[in-house]
Amino acid sequence: MAEQVGSRRNTVVFAGAAFGAAALGTTGDLIFNVLQGTAAKVVSIGATVATGGLVAYQALKAQREGLEQAVVSVWTRRHQLPPQEPLVGRQELLNVLFTLLSDVPAPARSALPVNSAVSRSKIVVVHGAPGVGKTALALTAAHRVQSFYPDGQLYVNLRGDGDAPKPSARALEDLLESLGVDHADIPGDVDSRSAMLRNLTNDLRLLLVLDNTHSTEQVRPLLPVGAGCSVLITSRRPLSAGMTQSRPIPVALPDENEALEVLSHYAGRERILGDPATALAITKFCDRLPLALRIVGAKVRQTNSSLRDMLALLEAEDDRWDTLEFEGDSLHRVLMVTYRDLAEQTRAALGLISVLPVGEISDWHFRSVARSRGTAFSVREELLQTGLMERHSGDESQEETAAASAGYRVHDLVRVFAAEQHEQLPPEERQQHEARMVRAYRDAAVALAARRAPELQGEVPSEVVDEFAQESAAGWMSTEEDRIREAIARGKSLGMHAEAADLGEALSYFLDDISLPAGSADWLFEAHPSETRVRVLAGLRRARAMAALAEGSPDTALALLAPALEPVDGSATSVVGPRDESVVARAYAAKQDFRLAHDHMATAVNDLRQADDVWHVLNSLEKLGEFQRWRGDPEGAERSQADALQLAERSGDVRARARLRRTLAETLGYLRRPEEAAPLLEAAIRDFRILKDRRWEGASLYALGKIYRLLGRRQEALDRYTRAEEIFGPMGERHWVGRVNNARIRVLAGMGSLDQAAATANAALRTFEELGDEMWQAHTQRDIGWLHIKAGRADTAVDPLTYAVEVTERAGDAYAGSMALHLRGVAYRELGRYAEAHADFEAALGVYRSGAYQWNEAAVTQDVVIALRAESRTADADRLAEATESANPIFARMRGRDGAVAVPDEE
Repeated sequence: MAEQVGSRRNTVVFAGAAFGAAALGTTGDLIFNVLQGTAAKVVSIGATVATGGLVAYQALKAQREGLEQAVVSVWTRRHQLPPQEPLVGRQELLNVLFTLLSDVPAPARSALPVNSAVSRSKIVVVHGAPGVGKTALALTAAHRVQSFYPDGQLYVNLRGDGDAPKPSARALEDLLESLGVDHADIPGDVDSRSAMLRNLTNDLRLLLVLDNTHSTEQVRPLLPVGAGCSVLITSRRPLSAGMTQSRPIPVALPDENEALEVLSHYAGRERILGDPATALAITKFCDRLPLALRIVGAKVRQTNSSLRDMLALLEAEDDRWDTLEFEGDSLHRVLMVTYRDLAEQTRAALGLISVLPVGEISDWHFRSVARSRGTAFSVREELLQTGLMERHSGDESQEETAAASAGYRVHDLVRVFAAEQHEQLPPEERQQHEARMVRAYRDAAVALAARRAPELQGEVPSEVVDEFAQESAAGWMSTEEDRIREAIARGKSLGMHAEAADLGEALSYFLDDISLPAGSADWLFEAHPSETRVRVLAGLRRARAMAALAEGSPDTALALLAPALEPVDGSATSVVGPRDESVVARAYAAKQDFRLAHDHMATAVNDLRQADDVWHVLNSLEKLGEFQRWRGDPEGAERSQADALQLAERSGDVRARARLRRTLAETLGYLRRPEEAAPLLEAAIRDFRILKDRRWEGASLYALGKIYRLLGRRQEALDRYTRAEEIFGPMGERHWVGRVNNARIRVLAGMGSLDQAAATANAALRTFEELGDEMWQAHTQRDIGWLHIKAGRADTAVDPLTYAVEVTERAGDAYAGSMALHLRGVAYRELGRYAEAHADFEAALGVYRSGAYQWNEAAVTQDVVIALRAESRTADADRLAEATESANPIFARMRGRDGAVAVPDEE
């Protein structure tokens, strides 16, 4: 620019001098032709001075106008920022960029560094996924700091988001021309152009915005080195190596509120306010991607469509990409450019991961679909750098996923796009990739199942076993449940029947930890006719039986396991019979025959102990403890469940430990040791939260509510019931919602809210009647009977209590039956039917005295004493009270307790 301005100045001066000389000559001739002598000389001198002044004035005026024209031309080229694009939110990122870019030191005006590697310029890289809003963010920041760069702001679109990125040489040519260099003076090679750029900008305060950068190699020659210069780069990759000491700034997806603001900006706020639920659904479908939201919003506004119509178009697979294209903006095109730039191995891995059911991705997934660990690392890093995938923020659940050391998520629209690209691969190539995935899932699942079924050890390579050594088997299988089912399906479709059967067998050992879709078991666990392995066939059959139990069909389970008690030869299958028998015991429990359930489970435990089948011993002991408790042996139940908990703790399985803490705590509640039960349940709830197991978290909250009630902490008990219902309600777990309502009855009544307790009882009863659950109908009728007694209506209490007695007796639930007998005895006593009252009291005491139910025994005896006194049998009452007090110290503590008033199982 200096040379051009100097050239203009010389031209103006020369022209002015020539004009002056010509004017002076003409004037002189005219004067001397008219005047003579001295007069002529005087006039001539005056004319010369006047003419010289005029000439000088004209010359200065021309010089100033020329300079102004030159400066205006150059400065126009130096202020190149495009108009700001609408930017919603992002205030935190804007503040970061403003802080970085507004701190501009004075130009050094010293010798230039040799190259950009030792640049004194500030280089800021903003990177993120396609369509995340990098350009809008960068331009907004650049406009805000414009005043800090008085020497100019240059902008170059490097077209890294297109099919043909701008070459560095062409970008340098544009920059040099913007700095006033004549096209003819621009060197031909990149290095010389780069050196000229550094020379011209060394002493300037200049902001350079390099938008849509494709690669480090493309941008490196464009970097100035002067201390007063700053460079703001947008790219899909971090591009930090060797260019800048500062870390690249990632542009993540906006949060939910910001995404709604983006949609609102383009679609119109009134539409969003008119249908906020659909607007939120659109932002979720668009994965909060600003480009997608901008396209959708603009289409809605221009076509005057409703949000519901637009959401329907987005959900239609055939129309999805057409819907996400508008006025030159195309999400599919943007994704395709990025996808084509990926390495072939990355495209293959991304496609394979994308066809799996949605879920968190771990390092294992990359290792499973890549051919080597090095390839897996490269694939992962490329997806992260291009913004097609993001890291999950760390949380407590990572304690449960040690082998999967980090979590990742592929953006939803990227996943849909990549899955479509995978489906378009040549069939042989696609099937080759999918077969690798099936084998990886087979090896992982079998390696983890071997912890529960020792005969599976040796079925997978040792390196796979080592990889999962620190992994929670139940946690991994639960997390990957949907994908394992997909792997079974893919295996069958690819003719990999042995691998599919192995996956099904492995999954069968985790059916207590997952929830299969209704009706899926027969297909998942059906063996191909070519399958002849006894172990595998037995595992698949047992899996179908357990699924039938979960679906409420115990007779189907018993029919499948008819061979359970037949001896099975061979060391590898010696555990088949005992394992099947433990499922048979569960089936009888589901049929509410707790006598047979107890007997079969006791046999299974003994046989499994002899086979040293640790996991199944653990599982069976847990259930045996429940049956022992119901059969009136709470001490035996405590021993069984405490043994099971120790086995779970030694195994390191967080899920089994949490489940057994809950089970043991319930037994301790029956034993009137709530102080010991509460911390076990609180720890179980923490474990289930870590595991993200909402169902068992809710079940533990329900159990903790019962323990808090026993501790007299009624408001806390209600709070835990409410939190449990908040979990079970949205899950559609009606049975658990009914149980929560049943548990509320005693708390509400104990707080004096009898009407509310009665309404809750009726709600629970309706639920269990609709579900056909006779046992829980009996439990609820028992509590309804007690509410009648408490309200002074003993006559209306007898029928519901009799129903409860009869159902529990048929089922063999001695403990529940004793509670119903006790309360019916109280009702008979209040009605003056003393013989019937004493018969019920004695029957209840028989059960309680056979187990460690000292509290229950004391409570029933108090009601017997009251009955004796009501019959005027004072001496008998005194003798009974004295004998019981000496044998059972709890009796004295609850002196005066009346079952017609007190809350059952509370003092």
